[in-house]
Amino acid sequence: MKTFTWRSFFMVLFGNILIGLAVAILRVSALGTDPFTTINLGLSSLFDLSFGMYQLFFNIILLAIVIPFYRKSLGIGTIVNMVGIGFISDFFVLCISFITDDLSHLGIRLILMAMAFVIACFGVALYITPELGVAPYDAMAFVIENVSKQKIPFPIARITTDVLCVAIGFSFGAIVGIATVIFAFFTGPLVQYFRRHIAEPMLKQQGAMVPVKN
Repeated sequence: MKTFTWRSFFMVLFGNILIGLAVAILRVSALGTDPFTTINLGLSSLFDLSFGMYQLFFNIILLAIVIPFYRKSLGIGTIVNMVGIGFISDFFVLCISFITDDLSHLGIRLILMAMAFVIACFGVALYITPELGVAPYDAMAFVIENVSKQKIPFPIARITTDVLCVAIGFSFGAIVGIATVIFAFFTGPLVQYFRRHIAEPMLKQQGAMVPVKN
């Protein structure tokens, strides 16, 4: 964990709000979502829970797994992400439903999907750059790598968890589409661009540091 400052905290908070907005747009555009959202959408419908409530429960389970194996990845950013994203997404889905209930035109849905992808990548860059903790799901690949004593490297572990999430979500009715593929292959480069050109310069410009023990 890096040193806590109010600027870094608000970057984490705003980043997660943007991610929640992006997830909401992906849900209403119905062209697929990122792997973790896919499994949560599928299983939330199975258990008849709201997306936000189910995602919180699932994150708590993952957190219990991460704590003994990779606790150094956890921090205030972890709490903001695991508690906030699902409910933020539910809120924005409700807002969008008030604005329009007709999103049948494919062209509009593709534009929304593209917007959501850019918003999500920008949000992720803001959220991870301060290094105040990552979501339990994002830490799971590191857990697998550590438990396997590096026999399963991080990239393989992450691909495995993503594929498993997509397969389970799809089997329970979640939509898997072009957005799922785009998030799988192009998120990294765009997040890195936003980190280098926006998020990291924002941190460098901050004033006095306020140290807090993690």
